[in-house]
Amino acid sequence: MQKVSAIINTLKEAEDIKDYIDAYLVPLKDLSINYIHTFTIDEIRKIKELNKEVFVIINKNIHNNELSFLKDTLKKVRELNINGIIFYDIALVNLKKKLNLNIPLVWNQEHLTTNYGTINYWYEKGVKYTYLSSELTKREIDEIRTNTKTKLFVNVFGYIPMFTSRRHLVNNYLETFDLKENQNKNTIKKEGKTYPINDTSLGTTVYSDYILNAVELDFNNIDYLVFNSNLIDETEFKNILKNYKEKKDNNFPKETGFLYKETIYKVK
Repeated sequence: MQKVSAIINTLKEAEDIKDYIDAYLVPLKDLSINYIHTFTIDEIRKIKELNKEVFVIINKNIHNNELSFLKDTLKKVRELNINGIIFYDIALVNLKKKLNLNIPLVWNQEHLTTNYGTINYWYEKGVKYTYLSSELTKREIDEIRTNTKTKLFVNVFGYIPMFTSRRHLVNNYLETFDLKENQNKNTIKKEGKTYPINDTSLGTTVYSDYILNAVELDFNNIDYLVFNSNLIDETEFKNILKNYKEKKDNNFPKETGFLYKETIYKVK
């Protein structure tokens, strides 16, 4: 059965949208990137009390000096009895075995989750979920669905992370030129387009200049549809989910991103 999942920003938002979703996707503090807000173990425990599925996001590159911290954190996550861990670094696959974690894994290497061959490879390694890249076309998504047993996540609403750097591209700039910091409203303009840009303790992320709004497309063959609340007003986000559940249109412009656009680039 198809499920609606939401990337959330606050505990209040989690409570407000609980009647319209099936699963929460929750970025874990200090171990996730590309998200404006992250959550502690104690906060995730409170989200679990809302009686929905919970997937914890651990999607940063893990360095050698972080392995001990990651192991200790995974032991704490195990006690939460969550539905899965959305991972980027394959250290999670090895640590699941070493720590004997009975937690499903969701492969989410962003630009790499693009073909059923690799998806099926990880499926044989015990990874039963995949979070598909937002650069795929609808045709490619359908092809993957036909050729894999893996449960699939697909983005259908929200800003899409385009670029991430460990460098503090915003904060370093503000400090150099002695400018007032305002993380929530930073943007970068290029070729007539405006891109949200956010700088956290783990680095800088640039988001798409548009809000993906593909909720009306036929994704009945996908297991989890993902609605991302990053940079979206909480009331507006709640209404998006409410309208979707009630099969009503939302007020955002229809935007299908790359779903009907081949992502072929050539060097000039």
